[in-house]
Amino acid sequence: MTTTAVADHIRNDILTTELIVDHPTEQGPVRALQCPAVAIAGGSSLAVMGASGCGKSTLLGLLAGLALPTEGSVAIGGEAVSALPERARVRFRRRALGMVYQADNLLPHLTVEENVGLQLAICRRDAAPGPGTDPGALLERLGLGELSERMPDQLSGGQRQRVAVARAIIHRPAVILADEPTGALDADSAQIVIELLVDVQHEIGATLVIVTHDPVIASHADRVMNLGPLVPNSEQSHAS
Repeated sequence: MTTTAVADHIRNDILTTELIVDHPTEQGPVRALQCPAVAIAGGSSLAVMGASGCGKSTLLGLLAGLALPTEGSVAIGGEAVSALPERARVRFRRRALGMVYQADNLLPHLTVEENVGLQLAICRRDAAPGPGTDPGALLERLGLGELSERMPDQLSGGQRQRVAVARAIIHRPAVILADEPTGALDADSAQIVIELLVDVQHEIGATLVIVTHDPVIASHADRVMNLGPLVPNSEQSHAS
């Protein structure tokens, strides 16, 4: 498998075994994800598609170390993320991952530059110094310099999401995870945001995983994986 290294020399290939997530309920476990083994080359991009409820966001949460699988394993750059204790997963996420969500989650009381700079301050202990780690300079390079002193409520939805991309890559992460990053945008704004996201992924050599329901957005990735519908646990038990 091809592996690239970003500024802090973190390998960024992704390898999972078959992943299963079951949530316990009073009526028994409910399956939230069943995903076949996945291998993503370092520096490449993958779009994950599938019907609503098939576990796309659950998969992204496992890759981020925000949750642990019931069965299976996740490794990023050879690091067994799913085997790390919670504090180590937090440190790994802070150092190695950039996250973009459908909601931009910008802090309303901070300017654009302060929002991006706060992310860098959180990661600074683990981020590598180098080009791109100055918020003002990064915003200029991404064509966002004129927005730097604005407050989030002075931006359009597309502008806010472009700032969210800047915030996600300010520390030059090894892996960028994007959960429906254009889901709340009109077609024109969505095109701008996905092109920006792919451009910055290529620039920093990151691996990009995008969850989307939009085939146009998915077409920007190197390859597409479709998650099938979940089979209820009772049907699986009967079949076996």
